[in-house]
Amino acid sequence: MEVQEIKKFPKPRKLDSEPTPSQHIKILDCNEPVSRVIFECWHCKQGLLSEVDVTASQYLEITCPNCGKTALRLMADKVLSTTAIPSPWQ
Repeated sequence: MEVQEIKKFPKPRKLDSEPTPSQHIKILDCNEPVSRVIFECWHCKQGLLSEVDVTASQYLEITCPNCGKTALRLMADKVLSTTAIPSPWQ
């Protein structure tokens, strides 16, 4: 019976130079029943301003009016309005 040595190769490391996906977001009036959220769409980076009712919380998805995809996921009662604006981060 022949025994073979098994070589273990090291796992490839994630390079620090690879960008981590992130999303810009700023929450205003967080102590009020209606908060304003300024953010960029996750997909197309369009600037958006949403007013949300935060008196209760449930899982919501805000749809981007520019690309039609989910722009942001958050906990709030309901989305009152969403307006496209120039992105403050570009």
